[in-house]
Amino acid sequence: MKVELVNHFGSDSMIVNVARVSYDKKAENYSDEQNAKLIKYLWNHKHSSPFRHPTLQFRVTCPIYVERQLFKHQVGISVNSISGRYVDFSDTYGTISEWRKQSKNSKQGSDGPVANQLACKKIETRVIDTCKEAYSMLLDLGVSKEQARSILPLNLETSFIWTGTMLSFMHMCSLRLKPDAQAETRSVVDAMLTAVREVPENPFEKVLEIIDSELI
Repeated sequence: MKVELVNHFGSDSMIVNVARVSYDKKAENYSDEQNAKLIKYLWNHKHSSPFRHPTLQFRVTCPIYVERQLFKHQVGISVNSISGRYVDFSDTYGTISEWRKQSKNSKQGSDGPVANQLACKKIETRVIDTCKEAYSMLLDLGVSKEQARSILPLNLETSFIWTGTMLSFMHMCSLRLKPDAQAETRSVVDAMLTAVREVPENPFEKVLEIIDSELI
């Protein structure tokens, strides 16, 4: 899995300016402390519209089953993925580092490693090898890529561009970084958050504080 922050637009000051425009004021008319308090006040009192103005754009490479989890978040977000109709990307797969048991308390969650990791890995490897061979054979028979891809599994890696508002990103973090979120999806969202943290002279310090203290 790979995450790259391609672009970002806006800052804490943008959020403040959007909020203060109601009074025809700007962030520069107030102290840093006053502006920081305003950002926290806006979030705590669910004044969400100012957080819709800054945007983030990522390029993400991950298995299709992780992509599907991320694509459940749609409001304020646009995504475009690599297409198996045009590109043969059947040779890259996301493999499981540790196989987990089905949770007894959750129909959709997992809980702890299974005992026979080696057997699970052998099954995974066999499926990947079979799908690679089958896909190649279909292409050799003249089958179109858009149909041949139908036999590929969910752990096939895909790439996509994710563009969303800061509000959408904060909401996604609040759900996908919880301990009960799927570990592989949590790993991608955590990498997205880390990429935002690493922006030089970070313009989103106060927003990141909110994510750290209230969302995760």
